[in-house]
Amino acid sequence: MDDRTVDLIFSGSLKSLPPVSSKIVRIFTSSTFTDTTMERNTLMAKCYPRIKDYCREKHGLEFQVVDMRWGVRDEATDDHMTTELCMREIKNCQRLSMGPNFVVFLGQKYGYRPIPTYVLSSELQMLRDELAAGGVDVILLDTWYKKDSNAVPPVSVLQPISSILINFNNKRVPKLQAEDQAVWWDTLGKMQKLFRKASLQLYNTGKMDKDAMHNYFMSVTEREVINGVLNVKNTKNHCLAYVRYINNINLQNLKKASNFVDILNRSLDNEASKLLADLRDVRLPNKIETTNIQKYTVEWIGREGLDNETHGEYLNHFISHFYKNIIKLVDRAMRKEDSSAQGQIVTEILQHLHACNNSVKVFHGREDDLNFVENYMKNGSDKPLVLYGEGGCGKTSLLSKSAAMCLETWFAEVRPTNIIRFLGTTPDSSALTPTLISICQQISYNFALPFESIPDDLVPLTAHFKQLLTMATAQQPLLLFLDSVDQLTGIGTENNKVSWLPTRLPPHCKIIVTCACEETNPEVSKEYDVLRRMIDSEENFLEVTALGEDLAMQVLKLWMASAARDLSNYQWRLVSNAIGSCSLPIFVKLVFAEVCRWRSYTKPQDTHLASTVMDSIMMLFERIEKQHGRLLVFHALAYITAARSGLSETELEDLISLDDRVLDDVYQYHLPPVRRIPPLLWTRIRNDLPNYLSEREADGVSVMNWYHRQFRDTARERYFKNMNMAMYFHSMIADYYLGIWGGGNPKPFKYTEIQRHRFNLADREGVADRKVPLQPLVFTSADGSTKRYNLRKFGELPFHLVRSKRFTDLYAEVLFNYEWLHAKLNCCPLQAVLADFEDAKLHVNKDAVRELMLVADALRLGGAILGTYPDMLAPQLVGRLLPEAPHNPAVASLLKQCHDKGKNHCALLPSHHCLHTPGGPLKYSLEGHQFAVFAFRLSSDKRYVVSISSRVISWDLSTSDLARDLCPQLEGIMQNLELSPDNKWAAASTNNSVSMLLNMLTSEYVTIENPLDEGETVRGVSVLNHHMFIYGPNSWYRYSMRGEHQETLPAPDPAPYDDVTWEILSMEFRDLDNFQLIMWSGDLDEDRLLVHYKKGGEWVKPLRCRGALAFNKGWNRIYTSDPERGYQISIFELNEEQLCWEKIQELHHKETDTAEAMLQLKRGKKDRMLLATTTYSFVVWDFDSRIDRSKHVDDSKKKKKDDDDKKEEDEEEEKIDDEPEKDMSLEGIVLKLPHTIRNISTKMTLSNSFMISNNNTYAVAGVRKSLYVWSLETTKLIKVLDAHFGRIVQLEPLAVGSWNNVITSSIDRTVKIWNIDNIFEQVHKIDRQELPIDAQSLARDQRLAATVTRSCWGLWDTSTGHLLAQLADAPLGAIVTHAVITPNGENVVTAESGNVIIWDTQEKQVVFKEEQKGVKQVLFLEDGAKFVTISVEVATDNMDNIAVANIVARTIPDGERIYAVDYEVRGIGYRSAVVSADEHHLVAPGVDKSSRDCLHVLHSRTGARLHRIPIKNSGIKDMQSIVALPHKPNWVAVVGNDKAAILDIKTKRLVRFVPRWNGACTRDGKFGLCAPTRGGLDLIELKRGTSVQQLISRAAEGVFSIITMFSSDDQYVFYYHSGRKTLRVFRTIDGKAVAEYRAPAEVTGVASAHGGKAVAIASQDGCLTILNIEDPHA
Repeated sequence: MDDRTVDLIFSGSLKSLPPVSSKIVRIFTSSTFTDTTMERNTLMAKCYPRIKDYCREKHGLEFQVVDMRWGVRDEATDDHMTTELCMREIKNCQRLSMGPNFVVFLGQKYGYRPIPTYVLSSELQMLRDELAAGGVDVILLDTWYKKDSNAVPPVSVLQPISSILINFNNKRVPKLQAEDQAVWWDTLGKMQKLFRKASLQLYNTGKMDKDAMHNYFMSVTEREVINGVLNVKNTKNHCLAYVRYINNINLQNLKKASNFVDILNRSLDNEASKLLADLRDVRLPNKIETTNIQKYTVEWIGREGLDNETHGEYLNHFISHFYKNIIKLVDRAMRKEDSSAQGQIVTEILQHLHACNNSVKVFHGREDDLNFVENYMKNGSDKPLVLYGEGGCGKTSLLSKSAAMCLETWFAEVRPTNIIRFLGTTPDSSALTPTLISICQQISYNFALPFESIPDDLVPLTAHFKQLLTMATAQQPLLLFLDSVDQLTGIGTENNKVSWLPTRLPPHCKIIVTCACEETNPEVSKEYDVLRRMIDSEENFLEVTALGEDLAMQVLKLWMASAARDLSNYQWRLVSNAIGSCSLPIFVKLVFAEVCRWRSYTKPQDTHLASTVMDSIMMLFERIEKQHGRLLVFHALAYITAARSGLSETELEDLISLDDRVLDDVYQYHLPPVRRIPPLLWTRIRNDLPNYLSEREADGVSVMNWYHRQFRDTARERYFKNMNMAMYFHSMIADYYLGIWGGGNPKPFKYTEIQRHRFNLADREGVADRKVPLQPLVFTSADGSTKRYNLRKFGELPFHLVRSKRFTDLYAEVLFNYEWLHAKLNCCPLQAVLADFEDAKLHVNKDAVRELMLVADALRLGGAILGTYPDMLAPQLVGRLLPEAPHNPAVASLLKQCHDKGKNHCALLPSHHCLHTPGGPLKYSLEGHQFAVFAFRLSSDKRYVVSISSRVISWDLSTSDLARDLCPQLEGIMQNLELSPDNKWAAASTNNSVSMLLNMLTSEYVTIENPLDEGETVRGVSVLNHHMFIYGPNSWYRYSMRGEHQETLPAPDPAPYDDVTWEILSMEFRDLDNFQLIMWSGDLDEDRLLVHYKKGGEWVKPLRCRGALAFNKGWNRIYTSDPERGYQISIFELNEEQLCWEKIQELHHKETDTAEAMLQLKRGKKDRMLLATTTYSFVVWDFDSRIDRSKHVDDSKKKKKDDDDKKEEDEEEEKIDDEPEKDMSLEGIVLKLPHTIRNISTKMTLSNSFMISNNNTYAVAGVRKSLYVWSLETTKLIKVLDAHFGRIVQLEPLAVGSWNNVITSSIDRTVKIWNIDNIFEQVHKIDRQELPIDAQSLARDQRLAATVTRSCWGLWDTSTGHLLAQLADAPLGAIVTHAVITPNGENVVTAESGNVIIWDTQEKQVVFKEEQKGVKQVLFLEDGAKFVTISVEVATDNMDNIAVANIVARTIPDGERIYAVDYEVRGIGYRSAVVSADEHHLVAPGVDKSSRDCLHVLHSRTGARLHRIPIKNSGIKDMQSIVALPHKPNWVAVVGNDKAAILDIKTKRLVRFVPRWNGACTRDGKFGLCAPTRGGLDLIELKRGTSVQQLISRAAEGVFSIITMFSSDDQYVFYYHSGRKTLRVFRTIDGKAVAEYRAPAEVTGVASAHGGKAVAIASQDGCLTILNIEDPHA
C-alpha cells in the first residue's frame, strides 16, 4: 500500500479504497469429483487439521476450506445453483483470504458440463430460432426454460428439476426417484447437444463470439480455474495447482475408468479431452508460477486403479507438499501484513470506510435531516449531535451519508479529517479502550504526532483524546462519526457507555453519534437518557424516523433498479400494502430481499409479504429452512443465537459437525468419508442472509452475530421457545469449548436405518473423529516461548455451562478450578472473572450460593492485588479461604489445586489464615488512596461512592470496581467533598484553601485558587447542577461550571444576635434563592450556633441555638438545642407568614441530657427518626414508633440506640389512672458507649456518626477504630468489631433494596463496606498486634517466634499463625525495644523500659530482671545458654560525641552475670557487634582514643579485650555494618556503601576487597548478594566479587528500602522491595524466580523460618505471616 493511499485512508477518504485484510485463510479447492476422492479425503483427514492448528496458534488466523464437491445433496442439483455459488465463493475467498485462496487439482477428467441456469431471453430466442430453422424440435427448451420478465433485461430461467420431474428428490421411494433421475440425465444430455449445436452454428456464421459459444461447452471446473487463476493478477501469492497423470488406465473396466476419464457412448470423449488438454497443459502452466504448480505421474494398479494402500508414497508426498506450500503462502502474506500499530489501524479504519460506502450506496432521500446535519456541521455548536431512533430506523445510513457529504460538498474547500466508526462491528471498535486508542492514532497521524504518547489506561486515554481534539483548525477540521455508541462494551465507568464523550468541543471539531431510543423499552434507551443529561440542548438531538410510505416506495424502486429487477403490477400492489403498514428501513430492506426473488411467473400464493419486522424475519427463516433443510438451518441459527458473543465460521462448522441430529439428517442416505458438515451447506445458508449477520470481534476472533437486535429476538422466539432445546444448544457449545471431542478423540454416533439398509451395515453404532480442535486454556508455542490465551473459551464456556444447568462441570472446570481462574485473570479484567460467579449465582440452587460467593468475594477482596499480580491468586485464595475449607468441599478442592498447581506461579503460600475472609461482616475493603480518606459521598442512586484524599477515587459499590481514579495536582489534602444533585459534578476544597470542580462524567476538572481576603481560609464548598460555591468565614463566592467567578456575597447580618462575633460554618443550597447558612463563634469550646435560612429569596429571622442541629427534608423544621434548655433537643417550625422559627415541641432522652454535650444531629430516612451523637452515647428519636420498646431497660438504666429516620407528630397523651403516660415518640432511645470510650467533636456540629439497619434491628456506630453494634430490641451493646487500623473519619448507611450495609472511611487510607446481615457470622479473626512490628526473632527447635512492638512483645506459634501472648513486665506504659527467642524456644530475652528481662515461654512469666539502660543489642552464645547485651548511655555533657558501650554477659535462664566490660563508641549511629564463627571472639565497631573508627576485638567467654583494629586498615571510609564470615572464624567483613573489605582479626590485615557486596552470604562463604537501593539484585561470588547470576535486572525504580537475605539453608534468596511491596524469592542454585508475593501491608521484617522451608513476614499492621516455600522444582 503506497503512502498516498495510507494518507487518504487516515484522512477518512471514501474514494478508491483498497480491500481490507482479514483474519481468515480461506481456500477454494477446485477439482472434478470422482477422480480426486482419495486425495481430497486424505487432505481432510490428515492435512487440513494441521494447517488449521498452525494458523490458529502461529498467527491467530482462522483456516477454512471451501470444497464445493463434498457433501453436495441432490437438492443442490435441483435448483441448478451450484455453479453460481461456486463463483461467488471464489470471489469470497479472494476477498477474504490472507494468502492462499485457490487450489486446483486436474487429472484426466474434464468433468461435469452443465447447461446455463440463466440465459438472456434474447440469446435463447436466437438459439431456438437457429435450431428451429434446421428443423430441430425445441420443445425441450420451451419446457425447461421459463422467461422471467422481472429481470431487466428479461432472462430465461432453467426450472428446478423437481418442478417437472416431481420424484427427483423423493428419497422415500427409491424406485420412482431412480426413474426421474434417469429421465433428467437423459434430458440434460439432449439439451447439452441442442445448445452446443446451435451455438457452434451461430459462431460459424459470425452471430456469436467465441466466448459466448464456449459458455455452452465449458465444464464447471474450467469455469472455476478461469475465475480462480486465469483471470487473477497475482497468482504467485494466492494460487496452487496440482496435475496428476495416471498411466495405463484400464478401460475394460468402464465403470471404474469413468471415474477418472470422460466417457461418451462407452468410449473416450474426445471433445472433452481436447478442452481439458488446452486448459491443463497450455493455459494453466502459462499463467501460474512454476513454484506453485506440482505434477505427478502414477500407475493404475489393480481393480480400483488408485487407493490409499498402493499409492501411499504419492499421497504422503502430496500432503506434505500441500502443507508446506499453503503454510509458505500464509507466512508470506503475514510478513507483508503490516503488523505495526500503523498497519493494524489502517485495517481498522478501512473496514469502517467500506461499511460507510456500502451504507451510502443504498441511501436515498431524507433531505430535511441532511439539511439539519449540515447546519450543525457549519454552525458554532460546541456539543455533539445525537441521531436517535428505534432499532432499524436508518440512523446508520444517515450518519454514513453525512460523513460522505462532508467530504464531497459541505467541507469540499478544506481538508477535513473524517473519523468514522461503526461501533461493535470490528475487533477494535467493540470495547471503549481499543476504540479510543484507534481514534487517537488516526488523529495523531493526521497531525503528525507520535503514537507512543497515547496512553493505554482508560482515564488518561480519555483525557488525551479530548486534548487531541483541540488540534483541529479551520483548514483541517476534525469530524467524528460514531455509530451506535450504546453498543460499546468494557467501559466500567459509572455504568454508562457514553460518559467519555466530550460535552464541550473545541472550535472546528464536530462529533455526530447515533444511539437507540425506544419509548417502550427503557433498557434500550438507557444511554440515550444519559446523553440527554450530558448534552442539555434540544437542537443537538435529531430523531430519525421511519421513511414514510412515499419515500419507502421510492427507495425500494431505486434499489430494484440498481439490482436490475422489476415487478408485475399485482406484485407492486402487494409491496405497497406492506410498506403502508411499516416503513422502517430495516423492514423495507427485508421486503426488498424478498421481492428480488420473485419472478414474473411466480404464483400469487407464493408472493406473500408480512406486515411487521418480526413476521418478515420469521418468513425469511421459514423460507431458508424450506430451502436448505429445516434441521440444518434451525441448528445453525440456534447456535449463533445461543452464543454469548457470536461464533466464528470455523466454530459453527465444528459445532454442526459434532451435532449428530443434523448429520443424521444431512447424511441419511450416504456415508461421508469424514463425519463433518460440508462447508458448502453453511455457505449457502449464509448467502441467503446477506448483511443480517455481521462480522465483529469477540475475544480476538472474528465472529458472526446478528446485526440487528430484531433478528436475535426473532431467532430466540423461533428456536428457543422450548427450554429443553435451548439447553441442548448451550450444552453442545459447552462440550465444544471443553474440548471433549478435540484433538482426534472420536465421537460415537448411531447409523440411520436407511444407511444400515443401503450399505448393509451390521453395526448399529460407529465412531468418528470430527476433526475439531482441543481447547486448552493457553496455547503455548512448541518451544514454550510464547503464549496465547484461549479467550473464546473464557468468554463462552461459563455462559453455556450455566445455561445448560451443568453445574458440576461449571464448578469443576470453571468456578472452583485454579488453572481456569489463574489463566482468565492473566488475560481478562477481574470483572470478567467475577461476572461468571455473578451469572452462576442467579441460576444455581440456594445452597450452592454461599460457596460460590466465598470464592468470588475472595477474588473481589484481593482485586487490587490480583489486577496487577495475577500470579498471587493461590496465596490470596489460601490466605483468605483456609478457615472455610473444612465445611466447603468445593473450596477445599480449590485450595488443594492452589497448593498443587499454584506453586508454579507463586511458590510462597500462606501456612495459615492471614488475609480477610469473605462471608463475614466486612464485604469489601476499597484501597487506592495514599493518604487518609477525609470524606466520601454516595451517588444519589447509592451505586457509587466518591472519596477524596490527595486523589479523587470512585468505586462501583455493586462490584467494588474502581470506577474512576483521578489525581488533580492540587496543593494540600482535600477535606471537603460535595456532589451536585444530578451527580454530574463533584466539588472539593483542600486544607490549603484550593478548590476543585470535577465533572464526574468526563473527569475534566478546574482548579480555583483561594478567592478570600488575605489570611482567610476556605471553610467549604457547595455545588448545584449549574453553580458552585466557595465560602470562607465572612463571605461566599459563586462560580459557573467553567470555574468563572459570577458574584461575591457577604455573610448575612446576625442581628438581633450581633452582640457577639459570628463566622460562617457551613452552607447548603437547594438553588440560588433557597439555601441555609450556619454561623458559629469560630471557637470549638464555645458551641453557640446561628441558623440563617433564605427561602424563596427572602431571609428568615435567624435562629440562635447550640451544639448541633439538623433540618428536616422539607427544610421547614429544625431540630436543635435551645440554649435555654441545656442540650435537650427542641423542634422549631418555620412560620412562613412572619418568616421566623417557632418552637413547637420538646424532645427528651434521659435525666443527664442537659449536661451531656450534643455533638451531632442527623435526620433519618423520610424524616421518621432523628439520630443524635452525645459525649457518651447515641440517641434515636423514633417519631413513627416503629421500634418495639417492650424489652428496653427502664428509665434509670436506659441505654441508647439509633436508627433510620425520623418524623414528628404531636400525639395526644393518653391518660391512664390519671397519670400522664409519656409520649414515647418524643422519648429518645439511648445507646450507651462503654465507660472508657467517648465521642469527640471533629469539627463543630460533626462527630461520630451512626446508622440504623434495615428493619430497625441494629444501630451501628463508628468510634475510634471500631464499629459498635447495639440491638434496638434491648438497647444493649452486642458487638464491637475491630474495623480499621486508624481512626474512623466517616460512617454512612448504605441500606438500599436488599442491601443492609454501612460504609466507613478512615485515617488508614481505606474505605470499607460492612454487611450488617453478617454481623454475627463467624469472624475468622486474624491475629495481630495493635502497633507495627519492629523486629522478629524465630526459634530454631520449636515453631515459635517473638516479635517486638513498642508497647509489648508478642509470642507467636508459627505453625498456626496464632498470637499466643502479648507480654510486658509493666502493664501500662512499657517501652519494649528488643525481644529475642533462644534457639530452643524455651526463653525470650527482652529489653523493656531500661531493664533486661528473661522470660519463660512455657509459663509466659518473668524469670529474671535486672536494670540495664539503653540496650542496643542482644546476642546469644553457646546455642542460647548464655547471652550478651550491649547498651550505650550517652553522657549529657558529651561534647565530642563519644559514648561508652557496656557489654554484659549472663547465663540463661538464671541471668547470672559472667562478665561486664566496656568500650568506646560514637554517641550516635550504633553499629551492631558480631560473634565470630567459632564463638571465640566478639567484634564490636567503635572508636579508639583519638576517636577514629576501629573494631574492638574481645574474648567472648571472658570478656578480655584483645586488641583494636583501625577501620582504615580496611580501606572502607563509610562503614555501614560488619559481618562475621561463617566459614572462617578469624575473618570479619566491613561493609561500606558500594564495596566491602574482609579483615583478619588475628593479623589485623586486609584479606581482600569485595566490590558491590552488601554483607549477606551463604554458610560456606562462597556467595553473597548485591542489592543497590536503586534497584536490581545480583548473586555474587565472594572470592573475586564477580556476578554469578543477575536475579533482578537493574531497572531504576527510585530509591526504596530493601530487605534481602539468604534462607537459613542457603537454598533461596529473599528480596523485599518497599516500593513494589513485593517479596521475591529466587533459587540460589539456578537463579530462577519462584515467587513474587505482594504483601497486603507494608513489610517491616523478613526472616527465614522452619529451617529454610518457610519465610516469616512481619508487617506494619501488626501481623506475622508465615509463608511456606512450595518450590515446584525442588
